[in-house]
Amino acid sequence: MARTPVGRRAREGPAADYYQPAPYDGPAGYEPGPYPDVAVAPRPVEDAPGQPLKADKSRVDEWMEVTFKFGGSKIKRKAVALVILGAPALIPLFLMVPAFLTVNQNTISVSVDDTLGTGAEICLFLCLLVTPMSTITGQRWFLPLRRWYGIMMACCAIGDATAAGITDNFAGGVFGRLAGHVFELMGFMMVMLVIPLLLTGNPWAQRKLGKYWKRLHRLIYVIWALLFAHLILLEGIGFQPGGTDDGSGFPGDGDPVFHQRLYQFGACSLFLLTLRLPPVKRWIVARQKEGRNWLVYVTVAPLFVLFVFGFTFILNEEFFKGIDSFTEHPSSE
Repeated sequence: MARTPVGRRAREGPAADYYQPAPYDGPAGYEPGPYPDVAVAPRPVEDAPGQPLKADKSRVDEWMEVTFKFGGSKIKRKAVALVILGAPALIPLFLMVPAFLTVNQNTISVSVDDTLGTGAEICLFLCLLVTPMSTITGQRWFLPLRRWYGIMMACCAIGDATAAGITDNFAGGVFGRLAGHVFELMGFMMVMLVIPLLLTGNPWAQRKLGKYWKRLHRLIYVIWALLFAHLILLEGIGFQPGGTDDGSGFPGDGDPVFHQRLYQFGACSLFLLTLRLPPVKRWIVARQKEGRNWLVYVTVAPLFVLFVFGFTFILNEEFFKGIDSFTEHPSSE
């Protein structure tokens, strides 16, 4: 029995075997449709139904996905890099352990709260740094650090509030010690805001909250603004004689500006805020599409150097205050 013709030959007859459409010569970025003279826009490809197309992985992202054997197990390079970059966030909590174990109220009141407060600030800036660095480099392998640094910021902030509530000398009980002054009230509000971020900083909460998860975690920008207000109320605007051997606890390098937390905050925030402005992000994306990422690096380099400069002073304070906390020999200030 002869087979019934199927497909194009059955629909269009023998002439279909000899028909060859002319090469498409239409607008760039389009593809020929079923008819050679009509162009249709290419259909977007989705990674999953309802999910937007993900950006192509950079070479570094692909390199980080490679696994290697370690003790009979396979480990991704990315996992090792994330552990190395994330482990330092535990240092502020580690430095306070001796004082809390011995319940040394003198150390807690003088040094530990500064150690944890500065540690929370460091983790906040590292959390906010992840997105701009991804924008500049086009890499995504380190994005999990954003959540990790946010969790550690919350832990340090809660520990700082706990230390203040136990040891401060302000009247009014625990609440008076936490919010008895305006600058303390700003700190207390920050702690209240980081609690929901800490509780929802996990994949399960992200799935349950859906689109509202991202909206909730925008509270990080409110915390950022409250930290600015907290530092203004704590130190004021102006110059202090820090950086000399006047009992301030800072090295005698004679710098009266960057030993003040407000100016450290400003130096770091300028870079983080500028890279979040929509016109700046659009300009960066346009230069990257042109293959001129070198221009992006050159343009943002001065702001990044200023960030590193201010961040170094914050790390310097964390180091000296942290050593005071760990050895339980707090400085006079």
